[in-house]
Amino acid sequence: MQKSSSVAYSSNDAKVPVLEALFRQTDEREPEALKFDLYKNSRPRLPTVETYALWQAAFNFYNARLFQGKLQNCVITLKRGRPLGTFCPRAFQDRDGIPAHEISMNPTWFEASGDVGSLSIFVHEMTHQWREDLGKPNRKGGKGAGGYHDLQWAEKMEAIGLMPSKTGEPGGARTGFQMAHYIIEGGLFERVCAELLGSGHVVEWRDNRMNRPASPVVAAPAMAPAIAKNTRTRFVCGGCDLRAWSRSNAHLACTTCNLPLAAR
Repeated sequence: MQKSSSVAYSSNDAKVPVLEALFRQTDEREPEALKFDLYKNSRPRLPTVETYALWQAAFNFYNARLFQGKLQNCVITLKRGRPLGTFCPRAFQDRDGIPAHEISMNPTWFEASGDVGSLSIFVHEMTHQWREDLGKPNRKGGKGAGGYHDLQWAEKMEAIGLMPSKTGEPGGARTGFQMAHYIIEGGLFERVCAELLGSGHVVEWRDNRMNRPASPVVAAPAMAPAIAKNTRTRFVCGGCDLRAWSRSNAHLACTTCNLPLAAR
């Protein structure tokens, strides 16, 4: 469908002219502003365009390699908060009432998770979109409760190389709410992710806050033994020094600073 604007574009085009025009734009800043550049003679940075263009490129790549290109484009957003990532069905609609899903990523975790971990979280949410659009209805004719990770979702995750686990480790429950995962060694995701990163794709723009916690997303062999964790661990907020004690694999957050608590 074509839309009229200063630059005509189609949602199905591989390249969007309006984005190309932004990257080609000349630097028209006043000389007084240019003197503060760290890198002279370079084009002005476009953080918004660079950030979302890279996540859209990742969506296109994983859609083709893991989901046979069957997922419709969604709205990709960045939001700080407690979850590492979220999927919200039909969260947006255009002026004609055409809906689009939303995949939201939490930039607070990008540095701690690394490129591979961050991209695995992204694919975790893409699998929710696959379940919503292409999964089989349950006995009640729906796709399950919001936020619930059901067996269909879990089996698809495992098929593409991500093992669902409530603890983020081998042996954790594969279904339920607040589900983590780990990367299956030698699995499909690990192979295609190496291909994407080998092409030079990186998570360029990250959260700039200090004291980032370790990510619960870990790479582990599919058949590794489960690790029991029964001891209590102290968690500390890097912003206000709030402290709490819980099991070592808990995911706690400070609602005042909007930051995850780090195990100390």
